[in-house]
Amino acid sequence: MGRSYVILFTVFIFFLIPAAAGSAMDGQYLLNISINSTENVSFANHNESPMEGNWIKLSGGTPVTLPALNLVFNGVNSSNFTRSGKTINITASVDNYSDYMIEYPYSSHSIYTNVSGNNEVNLSFFGSSHFADCNIDIYLVSSTPDEVWDMFNDVIDGNTTLIRNLINDSEKKLNYSLNSTGDNSSIRFGPQQAGNYVIFVLLNSSHTNTNEYSILSATAVQVLKYESVVTAPSKAKTNHFFNVKIKLTDVKEGNYTFGAIMIHKDAYEARLRFEFNGTRDQTNLTIDGADIVEKGELTGINLNSLNTKKLQEIIETVIGPENGTVSFTDETDSTRAFFSLTTNDLNTGDYYLLVGAYESGEGLVAFNQDIINIYPSPPSPHSSSGGVGHSDEPGNVEKTVNLRKYLKAGDSSTYNFNNVVTSVEVTPDKTYGLVAAKIEVLHGQPASITTEPPAGEIYNYVNVFVGTSGWSEGKLSSSVINFQVPASWFKENNIDPASVILYRHHNGNWHPLKTTMSGQAGRYYQYSSPTPGLSTFMILGSVGDSGDVEPVATPDLGTVAGSTPTPEATWISDKGIPGFGLLLGIMGVLIAVYSRRK
Repeated sequence: MGRSYVILFTVFIFFLIPAAAGSAMDGQYLLNISINSTENVSFANHNESPMEGNWIKLSGGTPVTLPALNLVFNGVNSSNFTRSGKTINITASVDNYSDYMIEYPYSSHSIYTNVSGNNEVNLSFFGSSHFADCNIDIYLVSSTPDEVWDMFNDVIDGNTTLIRNLINDSEKKLNYSLNSTGDNSSIRFGPQQAGNYVIFVLLNSSHTNTNEYSILSATAVQVLKYESVVTAPSKAKTNHFFNVKIKLTDVKEGNYTFGAIMIHKDAYEARLRFEFNGTRDQTNLTIDGADIVEKGELTGINLNSLNTKKLQEIIETVIGPENGTVSFTDETDSTRAFFSLTTNDLNTGDYYLLVGAYESGEGLVAFNQDIINIYPSPPSPHSSSGGVGHSDEPGNVEKTVNLRKYLKAGDSSTYNFNNVVTSVEVTPDKTYGLVAAKIEVLHGQPASITTEPPAGEIYNYVNVFVGTSGWSEGKLSSSVINFQVPASWFKENNIDPASVILYRHHNGNWHPLKTTMSGQAGRYYQYSSPTPGLSTFMILGSVGDSGDVEPVATPDLGTVAGSTPTPEATWISDKGIPGFGLLLGIMGVLIAVYSRRK
């Protein structure tokens, strides 16, 4: 879904969602805002029928598949207040604070690119029969969804300056007549330059009073700045990585953030909830529980500063950890990227693959949508090159804990296992997106390890994996394992808590790691050990005060026995500068939708 995902998620918030309430009331207008009884802004409802309810359907350009959109409006049906000396009266044709729901009728939305033949913006308007034979004015406004949101907020506050300016300064205004059913299927704006636009359909002034704006519908239009070429496989195995390439064509210099998102078809939906009590401060919007508008303000990012972490959190909440993956690169002047996407822990089936580019100050400038099939990996008991690492001896595994975290270049991320290993802190050298990690608490020493352990009392053996077995080697600039040992174990075995050392098994030997006792929490002593790699670890203590060894982290770099390295996520830069991870084509879109210009 791409661009529209973003845009729809925005403009539809303002105009569609209120329309949802219209499904339970009579009359042609859902929401009416009167200012000093001299100015009036009304929003038509969409309740006449699924396809004839004042909808705009774009044509031309490239259609992208939208997620299934379900919209819920819950709000006040009357509000009166005074602000800045103006008396504002808001009425809605809904039951007070009751849920009203509507499904957006279209499964696709056109996006455009600034090249001949793909930049012609055309549309059809399917209006209510109430507006049969009426004249309408259609405005193509150079604007962003966040500016439209500002307009909505200003109107609530009794200020119509922004809506007047947007309409008066529109790129193009067309006047059309609707037919006997309230429709017109031949509306043409023609070729448009790259940019963000909003289309407003207003009832012609011949049908309204002075200073009255009767808004029948609105939608967002994106004309992308660049074409792009994306190369990706049509299918991939579960618990593996696959490569995706993106290249911008005919590009001018700029600062770009690339990204990709993969969303399972069954999870390709969005439930939007719009709560409105008649004031800006009590206006909230969520998408599947993720806040998009809070107290009247759009959250997330603006066109000049892309908050990829916020977007990533929103998308993870919306799609769920088993139905997709998402990642972003850092900003770069490269016009191309090559990276790896993980299928770790994903459900099988068809996924939408959305790949795009975001340019600082411009927004989404390129976007592609494709489909990739994720199919089960054939079982291989000795293979460790697939998804998150695992023991070759499942009968020796006492307990397993799996987690996924977003790994971004240079940022420390913590997997909180809350077990023997309480957490693993890693700092990646590149952005890898959502990466699975696992700990396996073992019953005893693995049979594959024949090396005798050092003298002392062994508390536990633990396997620690980030990504596939061996995947993390060379990809993490630092790794720290935090673990805990119960105080009762020390008492029962006459062990000095200060003697505890964490050992890592690598290249056939046990290597002591520098271990620091960080404190005591309740009934547990807590420890921390930096490690040069991840594999099998052993927690060992010495009787009495014999633990006088001061181990240091030795350079035992390498992979777990039997592992096969997976493709490394690498960015190809025009200047040879490495970049990072993946994005969200939708992101591009989501980028727009979740953006706010401060």
